[in-house]
Amino acid sequence: MNRHLNLFKTYTKEDRNYQLENDLTRAFAITLLENQLFLHEVLKRILLKNEGYYNNTFDDFSGKDEIQIDIQKNVSELSEYEHLFAVSLSGHKMDTDTFFNQQNDIRYDPITDLVIIIHNVAIIFEVKPNDFDCTSQLYNQALNAFDHNISSENVTPVDLNWHKLMEIALQTSNFEKAIAQPSRFLTDFIHFIRGHNFKWLPQVPLSALSLLGDIRRVTDRLETAITQSNFESISGRLGFIGGLPWAHEVLFQIKPDDQTIEARIYPGNIKRQGEYIFKSNTEPKFSTKMTILDNELKVHKKHHIKLTSWKRYFAGLWFTDSNLISPFYNRKNFDDHSGRKKKGKDWNDIAQLFDNHFKAEYKWRDYSEWDSKVLKSGKSQFDISFGYELMIAIPFSVFKELDTDRNDLSGLTTLFNEIKNSFESTLIS
Repeated sequence: MNRHLNLFKTYTKEDRNYQLENDLTRAFAITLLENQLFLHEVLKRILLKNEGYYNNTFDDFSGKDEIQIDIQKNVSELSEYEHLFAVSLSGHKMDTDTFFNQQNDIRYDPITDLVIIIHNVAIIFEVKPNDFDCTSQLYNQALNAFDHNISSENVTPVDLNWHKLMEIALQTSNFEKAIAQPSRFLTDFIHFIRGHNFKWLPQVPLSALSLLGDIRRVTDRLETAITQSNFESISGRLGFIGGLPWAHEVLFQIKPDDQTIEARIYPGNIKRQGEYIFKSNTEPKFSTKMTILDNELKVHKKHHIKLTSWKRYFAGLWFTDSNLISPFYNRKNFDDHSGRKKKGKDWNDIAQLFDNHFKAEYKWRDYSEWDSKVLKSGKSQFDISFGYELMIAIPFSVFKELDTDRNDLSGLTTLFNEIKNSFESTLIS
């Protein structure tokens, strides 16, 4: 997705390192507020750390106040609660066995990063954007909340840490996708954390995965690698913005049966891109082969005509030279027939162009659903582009060889650059 449109991405060029802890806390709090399933899974993971609290809380909720979520709360406001859960949310895994051995007994009124109130229970979070050990800080907050009188009877330390939290987030997100109810807030939260530190997400390198049983995990790994590259990811699709003036996107498709990952670009996908490829009155030429990291790959070319209305795709045609009586991709037809076309003469001219150049067995009207999607659609105009689809099938073994360490994505980001640069060189004229 466009990283500037992430709900939690601050749109500023200023250095916000000092603000990162607050940004992470706010993103987490908002996601808990807006995604009830995620909130439940987080609460369950925490409350089960002390036997009885989860069941006692939710077996019967009658007469209890609604859950409250707040940030920047003084611990002096928590003294009235029966029990406190002190939660560490850091890249560091807190050793809860040493919690009550801490020596940080300074008396003051510290402010918690995040607090959740459930009936007579308070849950405080200390959020860190790195691997900082916040055990001592959490201990002091609990100590001051209960006037320096704490033990396992009234305080339960919990190591949540970012690795565990993102495991919960991904499991929840995948469940919501399985029931066709994805959450924008949870999706953006995962992307936000991935962009900050991809190592917090539960992933393994591609070298340990198979296309036959791990498609979701392969997809997640590729998406993570894209966020760590110089490219922007694309919302709802596996790929990145390539930035070529005549082909905007590079898209990937996983093909388990072929043990390949296909990479595609669409030159001339909109009229403005067509201006770059239709330089003369002859059809643009593309290389028939590409070399990706010493692997020579065939370039599969198809013609692609796209019809859009208000910038949304609604119909199209894919075809090869074998479907044509004679070629019609040239500068004159591009100038005459691409772009915005009004109902009436423009539409009739396009239909005549297709009738004159497609073979009879290529039923272009059926393939494009011309009758229902154009003539009887109620539309008064549409935009049409004359473009291409260029595809290479990269063996999955290439990806596996480049990605062997879960903490190192440089092999994949190098591959993305190589793919983009190789596609850039395919346009000959």
